[in-house]
Amino acid sequence: MGAFSGEGSTSVGLQKLVERMERDEFDLIAVGRALISDPAWVEKVRLGDWAGLKGFNAAALAELV
Repeated sequence: MGAFSGEGSTSVGLQKLVERMERDEFDLIAVGRALISDPAWVEKVRLGDWAGLKGFNAAALAELV
């Protein structure tokens, strides 16, 4: 909820997320904020374009319509 008031993201990184998934630490994982800032996120991950990923920026919330 902090992002809606202008706070930044506290991302732990995709590799750490994968490691935690492999340890069954989660029942559900969402990538919503990544998709707000980078609509091509899914395709970039599918292709392994890690350098092309954009981090979440709270300013992107102002652009939603």
